[in-house]
Amino acid sequence: MAKLGDLIGLFRVPADKPDLTESQLRAFSKQIPLLYLILLANTLFVSATHYAVAPAWLTVAMPSGFALICAVRLISWWRMRRMTCDHLQAVQRLRSTVRLVGIFGIAFVTWGFAMYPYGDAFHKAHVVFYMSITTVACVFCLMHVRAAALALILVAIAPTTAFFATRGEPVLAAIAGNNLLVAFAMMFILFTHYRDFAQMISQQGELRRRQQETQKLSDENFRLANRDSLTGMPNRRSFFAAITQRLAAQSDKSFAVGLIDLDGFKAVNDLYGHAAGDELLVEAARRMESLRSPEVSFARLGGDEFGVILTGCTSSERMLALGHELCSLLRLPYVLTGLTVEISASAGLAVFPEAGSTSELLVEHADYALYQAKQQRSGTATIFSGNHAHDIRRLNLIDQTLRNADLEAELSLDYQPIFEPATGRISAFEALARWSNPGLGNVPPILFIKAAERSDLINRLTLALYRRALSDAATWPDDVGLSFNLSARTIASPATVLALTAATVNGGVKASRIDFEVTETAVMADFDQAVQTLTTLRSTGAHIALDDFGSGYSSLGYVHRLPLDKIKIDSGFIADIESNETVRNIVKTIVDLSRNLGLGCVAEGIETARQAEIVRDLGCGLVQGYYFGRPGRPDSFLERSTAAEPWRPALAG
Repeated sequence: MAKLGDLIGLFRVPADKPDLTESQLRAFSKQIPLLYLILLANTLFVSATHYAVAPAWLTVAMPSGFALICAVRLISWWRMRRMTCDHLQAVQRLRSTVRLVGIFGIAFVTWGFAMYPYGDAFHKAHVVFYMSITTVACVFCLMHVRAAALALILVAIAPTTAFFATRGEPVLAAIAGNNLLVAFAMMFILFTHYRDFAQMISQQGELRRRQQETQKLSDENFRLANRDSLTGMPNRRSFFAAITQRLAAQSDKSFAVGLIDLDGFKAVNDLYGHAAGDELLVEAARRMESLRSPEVSFARLGGDEFGVILTGCTSSERMLALGHELCSLLRLPYVLTGLTVEISASAGLAVFPEAGSTSELLVEHADYALYQAKQQRSGTATIFSGNHAHDIRRLNLIDQTLRNADLEAELSLDYQPIFEPATGRISAFEALARWSNPGLGNVPPILFIKAAERSDLINRLTLALYRRALSDAATWPDDVGLSFNLSARTIASPATVLALTAATVNGGVKASRIDFEVTETAVMADFDQAVQTLTTLRSTGAHIALDDFGSGYSSLGYVHRLPLDKIKIDSGFIADIESNETVRNIVKTIVDLSRNLGLGCVAEGIETARQAEIVRDLGCGLVQGYYFGRPGRPDSFLERSTAAEPWRPALAG
């Protein structure tokens, strides 16, 4: 039964091999015209030679019917030659072909048998030749469809061989033997060809599958290499590649490159954990993607930094409008798992070709514009301008001059007093850096400190200035302290912190007289490192003051985790304290917070008598500002503070 099933299976079109079936159909389709041409031509030739000796229904009617059927089938195949068939359709068409081959084979063989009795020996020989050669030719045309070729051998060659062998003619018997040998040869060729064809298709299919797997892997690798795994946005590599492509493709057209930074993200990440930070980043990315268009595309560059490429119209108005819309969207509250947080965002934009002609320069200038946006604390966009380019050149000049300067000779310090309002006594002096260079003259601190903070040069300045400040403080009364500012880079430098610690221990000034001031921004640059650094400095006996408190972050969430001794209220609050009751309430809250935490509280930036009175009435223990004196030499302040009454404007000098 199994062998019988295998035998029957030879005459079936396999439905479980899609690649093979579809390839058979394609290959067979190319042989169809030749098959019908041979069949019709040979049939017409026999009809012509037998026209005078055989009945008209055999020589005219039946060949005409055959010709019509073959023409209809040929037209049908011709129309479908460009149609795409799925696997099931291919199987159905091939099975139909097998059935039709059987029917056509029986019809043409029967017609040949009917024509054989008519005419002389030459006519009979023509019929014998027709039946043999036509069958062989058609079998070879059907070679790609094994089931159809075997069906034709079965219904054509088998009965033809039997017919010739039983005619009692030795020549016909010999022809029957030849037919039988040819049939076996054709079957051998057929099976070999079909096996090789099927194997080739299988190998091609396997190769295609491997190519697809390779392509899929390549696509996945490309996606991983060019997509951010957290947000799904294009990553830094893809961002720079897009800029480079834009530069190459549109060297004569303007486009803008922008950088976006989430102000306050670091605080969320440190306070609530990386899971909350990741959730915030995903939501921020989703909001940015909502603004995506053919002219606006975004990328995540790393951390809380994103990039944007703006094509088409790059007018200042349009870019600023997009920046305002984006920053407003990112400023909306973030509802995370178990909490709601608020942050802001700043953006810097640089336009090609005005701001640069390379991707590196465009991104660098966009970064500078972002820095300016952050300095303005506006939470909006800034476009890189000619003034910015001038500032960069100025900063680069200052940077190079600083690197080659005689810091010990050129750097100096002025001091601004910090008073106790209850007694009028000077509690401490805040050291403020000054630089006078032979080539540049007196350089404003905001410029040379900014230039130094762009590199580790700030640490050289810090150590030189701190040693100078310790030397000055050693000449002051023992109850007057020194307040010294540290930058984010200094806090992040273990070597510099170690040098500061050594200088504090060996500087000839009691460590308890020293306050190290750090800003919220510096602390949040790397909160854990900041805690470690401040703890190290405090271990010497020095004190830690948090400067510009309330200027940039929701400080209450982390202030208790810092090793603090003082809080300095940001001058921005003091500027509005006379006219804004809400600001007075905020300052009162900070003063009460400091008292409850056992911290000192300094109100900085006092410029009027009314501001001084309000701060005193709110209970602030320490004050400083231009109302009490502009930065200068400590001696003059010390002399006047011992002679003047508390809170007298005469202290301002």
